[in-house]
Amino acid sequence: MYKVMIVDDETIILSGIKFLVDWEKNDCVITATARNGQDALEQIRRMQPDIVLADLSMPVMDGITLMKTVNKEYPNIVFIVLTNLEEFELARQALQCRAVDYLVKSQLEAPVLEKVLKHAKEECANRSQLMAASAADYFEKKHHEDLINSALQEIIFFAGDRQKEKYFPLLDAEGMLEGYCLFYIPFEFPNPSEEPLEKKDKAEMMEWIRELTGKTAENIFRERYMLLNTGESSSLVLFAYPGNDAFSADFFERKLTGTIQSITPAVCSVLHTQVHRGWEELKDCGAEYRALMERYYLEITEKDENPENVWEYEPLGLKGVGSQLSQEIRRKNVKGIHQIMDNVEARVQTTPHQKSQAIWLLNELNREASAALAALSGQDNPSKERISSIAVIENINTRSQVMSWLSMFRNVITDVVGNSGMSGNMIAEKARKYVLKNIESHISLQETAVAVGVSVGYLSTLFKKEYGQSFVDFVNSTKIQYACRLLDEKELMVMEIACRLGFENAYYFSKVFRKYMGMSPTDYQKQDEK
Repeated sequence: MYKVMIVDDETIILSGIKFLVDWEKNDCVITATARNGQDALEQIRRMQPDIVLADLSMPVMDGITLMKTVNKEYPNIVFIVLTNLEEFELARQALQCRAVDYLVKSQLEAPVLEKVLKHAKEECANRSQLMAASAADYFEKKHHEDLINSALQEIIFFAGDRQKEKYFPLLDAEGMLEGYCLFYIPFEFPNPSEEPLEKKDKAEMMEWIRELTGKTAENIFRERYMLLNTGESSSLVLFAYPGNDAFSADFFERKLTGTIQSITPAVCSVLHTQVHRGWEELKDCGAEYRALMERYYLEITEKDENPENVWEYEPLGLKGVGSQLSQEIRRKNVKGIHQIMDNVEARVQTTPHQKSQAIWLLNELNREASAALAALSGQDNPSKERISSIAVIENINTRSQVMSWLSMFRNVITDVVGNSGMSGNMIAEKARKYVLKNIESHISLQETAVAVGVSVGYLSTLFKKEYGQSFVDFVNSTKIQYACRLLDEKELMVMEIACRLGFENAYYFSKVFRKYMGMSPTDYQKQDEK
């Protein structure tokens, strides 16, 4: 049975079509009806019918818009257009949007509808076959790309040169060994707001950046590139293989950094190896890439004439520091915590070490501190959530980022231990009272954190947990409630109220007011006058 949906804003048309033919005899069943395009779209997304009979002129969303939207989301759904004689131009547009046919409402008869239904069912079968074939091609192509991706990573990053017999034919057939280089592309995510950037937001931004990087690479290298799936959350690795064609890695660097800077708030760096050729140089390319990555981590900016040079690394010498920190936390010894963190920060700052050593250190500190804090305050401990929010260790690419992480980590630990006699809801309540007391001033998260004696990030997480809304939302909603009382008194102008409440200008005040009240301050006053 083919599932059919009828969409028309005229009740008489809906009823007429429903009873015009024997739907079961035509191997169809009417599963839904709708009176406008928006309602139809919502039902289509839930039910996904096979055939849709849709009017072109409807309220809320017209038939053409509905078809274009559905074509993108569900290209296998077949449309039959319902139209009037004077709407020929709309019917023509509908056919261009892949409608299988159109029916003139005033001339609608059972044989005509059955003939068009037969045509629509045939089109449904054709589209299903095409989609099945396309899906098979897609999965076959994706499997092939995943195989190449894994092969490159094994060879380049894990010294898989012994796998020549297995991988050489695969890479050679794609022309990937004629001339190639690797790009290391790390990103930083500056956060203009006062609250820490959510992990979900950062992941969405990274996905956007990945798409922009792919499009830029396609414009320069055509299809001769591959983004390697390394699992890094704040950097990309690009393998470009233009072959013997002359190409400029520096040009790609300039193009990508300019694109990212103009479209996203992220800061992008692009480092690349020399151009290599042949199977034997894949290992050299990997060594050069790792040297580039480590030099970037240590923030060594001067050019190295031999890019494969390996820096003389030293061990950090911090074995057991996690358990030492754990003991000081359990003792509530703030001075001891500072001494340990001073030593950790000094070693990281002055010792030339590999990024992997720093990542191991941060994970060790995070694990031991979380366990110690849980023992102090029990399982319902807001500090654990705060540590998790700063411990996005996989985002770290440079030594300065490690130092920033350590500084933030120290603040969280000392905040919690130093306020161990003060429960989470007491800290949040103290912040709430600070806002109410200073409602006629500009209130920032930073100033409030200082006032209650905790770090910015810790207060942000704690406040949201206690009150179910962000600190900024609480400040703004509280100010708007106060503004409503001032507007009700009718003694001050809108501009004066905005200034009194610490808003930058009347425009921003109106924007925030509309967000919480659904109308402008002026409309709010007029509403009271009615």
